[in-house]
Amino acid sequence: MHYMTRSDLARAAQPVLGEYRKLPRAQEHPWCVDPALLAREVLGLTVRYRHLSEDGELLGLTSYGETEVFLPDEREHGACVLDGKTVLIEEDLLFSPCGPGRHHFTLAHECSHQILKTLYPASTCDGAAARRALCCRRHRLRARGSGYDWEEWQTDVLASELLMPEDLVRRNLALAGIPQGIEVLNPVWRRTEFAGFLRVCERMGVSKQALAYRLELLGLLGRNQLYSPNAIIDIWMDEEEAG
Repeated sequence: MHYMTRSDLARAAQPVLGEYRKLPRAQEHPWCVDPALLAREVLGLTVRYRHLSEDGELLGLTSYGETEVFLPDEREHGACVLDGKTVLIEEDLLFSPCGPGRHHFTLAHECSHQILKTLYPASTCDGAAARRALCCRRHRLRARGSGYDWEEWQTDVLASELLMPEDLVRRNLALAGIPQGIEVLNPVWRRTEFAGFLRVCERMGVSKQALAYRLELLGLLGRNQLYSPNAIIDIWMDEEEAG
């Protein structure tokens, strides 16, 4: 496989986004990227929603070539053939109480596999690589140094570039009243900034975690206390105790 940097992946996303933005339906909603529209109208993929695993661990599936996968979904009677141009998404993601973020990122992730296939067909479309089912899991495998790990990292980065391109992120921050970014992301002590952050998440259809990480990479987020809002209090207490 080819190894790409973040800069390489950002450049790879640009022509795809360029084609997406030409679509009349995309121009109706210029504040977000609809990954389903991108998949169907730009990449020519078929997107189907099925139950992919008994325990909910599998969120998405695609392949570089024809291969057979086995699903618990009774509509497939066990076996399902992926043809290299089909994406399967866990249908429970459509009804998630947490919003569309996980659904959108999973779909963008599977689209990214297909984009990488078109960029480097020699390394993805022959032999075992073409027959392998590519899985997006709820909990990523963390085997450091493994080929799977690196491939999935590249795919995640490209998915982030597709869903949250820098120009679109900056435009939404400006609309939310935080054009310079967020100094401290804290839902308790910085409520005004946090409310703007939530508006950006909602407009872009992404999760809080995904947007926070993207803002950090773009230099638009100083301190991320999304899941540790009392960290400021802890620092004050430490300083008082030290004195």
